[in-house]
Amino acid sequence: MRLKFLTILFPLLFTALTQLHAQFCTTLGQTPATAFPVCGTNTFTQTNVPICRNRDMLVPGCQAANSDYGDKNPFWYRFTCYQAGTLGLLITPANLGDDYDWQLYDVTGVADLNRVYTDASIFVTANWSGSYGLTGTSGTARNNVECGSDPADNIPTFSRMPTLILGHVYLLLVSHYSDSQSGYKLSFGGGTAVITDPTLPDIKSLRISCDVSTITVKLNKKMKCNSLAADGSDFSISPAASVIIGAIGVIPDFFHRLAMSEEFDRGEEQSYRADEKLSG
Repeated sequence: MRLKFLTILFPLLFTALTQLHAQFCTTLGQTPATAFPVCGTNTFTQTNVPICRNRDMLVPGCQAANSDYGDKNPFWYRFTCYQAGTLGLLITPANLGDDYDWQLYDVTGVADLNRVYTDASIFVTANWSGSYGLTGTSGTARNNVECGSDPADNIPTFSRMPTLILGHVYLLLVSHYSDSQSGYKLSFGGGTAVITDPTLPDIKSLRISCDVSTITVKLNKKMKCNSLAADGSDFSISPAASVIIGAIGVIPDFFHRLAMSEEFDRGEEQSYRADEKLSG
């Protein structure tokens, strides 16, 4: 984020023009309530960043700086800590001449996620440096937080790794200060915290439809619907009284629905089980 230099001339006109051109964010993932769930095993690629802005926000320790803080051209991400430790994160712009900023919150038990805009008590750390290129956290960074700055000042784009708390839920804002739609990659690594659910996917329960043509399976954890084989080959029925010929994900992602090639005796429902081969 660059320093915000305001002219003292025509303040009312400037305000009117700012409001006229402001555009609230409506794309999935661009508000705190629609944050994407992420884990520590994958690199998340955002190929396009819609230009928009929601609200101004607090950056504790930086409010005295002459900067304009807000979730400009944002995407939000949500994750849970499964092992306490330090968090390493890296944001790699597709265009290394772009300025990306970020801010992290602890939203454990927070019902209204819009509190990220006004509640300093849930703030964890941030980097709003106006310098370009890679940004994130590092074990060798000099400060916990970097405020908005002029690119010429070469303020570091890396902040110290925060320490995550076991069982706590976190919300990460990635803000694209440059007004272009070029994207970035987000990855986690280098720290000691674990943000990937170690629970192996398994079947928690199942229910057979009234016409005995489908089985609704509930898993013990959320899975990506697009990871499900459409032909149902992730699942099998034992003993093989029928063949599974299709599967679809059902929202929420705990549920999957299986279609069978032929009906079987509902009276024997308790004698059958659906086995799964998912990996998550």
